[in-house]
Amino acid sequence: MKRNAFTLLAAATAAVLLLSACGGGSPGAVMSNMKEGYAVSSSAAAMPADTPSAVAQSGGGFYKREQAAQETAISVAMGDMGEMEDGPVPVPNETAPLESRKIIKHSNLSLETLEFDQSLQQISALIEEKGGYIESQSIDSYGNSYHRSGEYVQERSASIQARIPSEKLDQTISEVGGICNLLSKSESMEDISDQYFDSEARLSTLRLQEERLLEILSKADKLEDVITLEQALSNVRYEIERLTASLKRMDNQVTYSYLNLDLREVVKYNETVSAPRTFGEKLAASFRRGGQNLVDSTQGVILFAAECGPMLLLWAAVCGLIVLIAVRTARRSGKRRAGKTAPPPLYPSKPEETEKSE
Repeated sequence: MKRNAFTLLAAATAAVLLLSACGGGSPGAVMSNMKEGYAVSSSAAAMPADTPSAVAQSGGGFYKREQAAQETAISVAMGDMGEMEDGPVPVPNETAPLESRKIIKHSNLSLETLEFDQSLQQISALIEEKGGYIESQSIDSYGNSYHRSGEYVQERSASIQARIPSEKLDQTISEVGGICNLLSKSESMEDISDQYFDSEARLSTLRLQEERLLEILSKADKLEDVITLEQALSNVRYEIERLTASLKRMDNQVTYSYLNLDLREVVKYNETVSAPRTFGEKLAASFRRGGQNLVDSTQGVILFAAECGPMLLLWAAVCGLIVLIAVRTARRSGKRRAGKTAPPPLYPSKPEETEKSE
């Protein structure tokens, strides 16, 4: 009986101690801990295991849900940036129609004209009329000379680099050929469609990345996260500006074609003659070239004499006067020497020879 009574007393004491321990914490605190533990457990279950905010248990504690979500978003954003830089970029369809492709056109014209100044003014006015502009222009002389209006004139040449709207390039070339004599023409095209559409795709991706980083930055509350996001945002904006400038430059090159003009001043237009094939044609061409060379040489000598004749006559007169004076001076010196007595002989004559002579 005594043993049973002692057992009942010990059980009652333990029950009282247990109730007092349970009553030490308020019901609200217990519920709050339960809710926080459930929220963190749910967040940890929803996040990948390799993120920096994965569930980390140390002594029974958990990270907060807000911190986990923020770090997860930063990790996802930075991961998207890596995929954007290293991953493949969509490439335009190779079978796209010609109208939608980006093509840069280059044209080079070799021209000659009889009226250099007038032709140069007409070409400049034509370029302006077509909505283009001249990037650079230079005028120089190239050695050949000719007479015009009684003056000795040196032939000139001009080099013009112009930009013409692409849709008016062919019309401009045709009208330039009406102003001057067109000797040669060359054209080339450069297709930059792949480069252009690749830059456009990258630019779209960067702009979406910028919006995502701005959204995450507005929710960041840790200094480390703010610094990381601002650095990433700065890099993205730099790439956006670079690609935007590149697209504008390519648009300008496609919209305005390149037109290079080489204009030379001549006395007579060069005739375009087909190359001789038979022996008779070659012989006739040789006679024509020989006759033309003879005429050109004769004209050159006559023109040289006409230009330098007065000066040559003056120098000839001066040289003739000098020679005449020198000759007269030499003659007078000779006469003076002849008038002087001859010196006595070195050996006197013998007496016998003197007597015989008598």
